[in-house]
Amino acid sequence: MKPEEKIINYFTILKSKKIIGSSYIFIGNNFSIINRLLKLINCTDSSRFCNQCWSCKRIEDLHHPDLLIVKPDQTSIKINQLREAVHFLSRKSYYSPKKSLIIKDSQKLTDQAANLFLKTLEEPPNNSFIGLICPKLEDILPTIISRCRKIYLPYSKGKLGKSRDEVKDLLRTGYFGSKKRKDFSLFIESLIILLHNQLKNNMGYSDNQPDDSLSLDLNFEETIVALEDLFKVYNAAGNVNTNLALNLIKMRLRCN
Repeated sequence: MKPEEKIINYFTILKSKKIIGSSYIFIGNNFSIINRLLKLINCTDSSRFCNQCWSCKRIEDLHHPDLLIVKPDQTSIKINQLREAVHFLSRKSYYSPKKSLIIKDSQKLTDQAANLFLKTLEEPPNNSFIGLICPKLEDILPTIISRCRKIYLPYSKGKLGKSRDEVKDLLRTGYFGSKKRKDFSLFIESLIILLHNQLKNNMGYSDNQPDDSLSLDLNFEETIVALEDLFKVYNAAGNVNTNLALNLIKMRLRCN
C-alpha cells in the first residue's frame, strides 16, 4: 500500500470512530493529500469521500465556506492573519461537520502570530480541524509541536521538476544557468525527492525503480543531514546565491 493511502486509511478509521483530532502538523509538501483529507473529514455521503457531493466539490475548488487556507503574506504569516483565522474558527459552521483551517508554510509564522495561536491550539473550538503544513518539523516552535499530532507526508513523484540525469548533470557541473528562482526551486525539490527515494531504497521498503534515486555513496546519517540542508536551501530559494548553494550541495553529496 502506498504511503498516501495509509494516511487516508488512518483518517478513515478515525472518522468511523468519530475521533479525528483537532490539531495536526503535516510535515512535507504534498498538498494533494491534505485536499483529500479535507474531503474525507467533511463528506457526509461516504465513509471516505465521494467527490460528488456539494462539500467535496467545493473543497476541490478550495471555495468552501467552512474552509480557510492561510498562506504567507510575502515572507511571513503575520499576526493579523492569525487573528482572522481565530475569528473564523470561533464562528459556527455553515454546512460541514467541522470548520477546517489550513496554515501552509507554517514555519513562516512570526513569533507574535505563533504565540497568539497557542491558546487556540490548546483549547480548539468544538468541531474544528486545524492543519499546519511545513517542510521540516524543526522549524516550528516546540510549544506548537507539543499541542499537535504529527503526520509525515510522502513526496509525490508527480512533483518531480527535473529528471534524474538533469539533476546529476547540474550537480556535476556545479553551475545553474537559469536566473529564474522558480527553476532553482524545482531543481532543489527534484533533488529532495530523488534523495528521499534513495533513502527509502536503501532501507528496503520502497517500490521505486533504481532510476528514481540518485544512487549516491552516502550512509543513512549522511543522507539525513543532506536532506536537512536541502530543506534549508529550498526554504530560502528566493534569496540564496544559486551557484554558491549548488556548490555547497555538491560538496555535501560528495559529487565529482
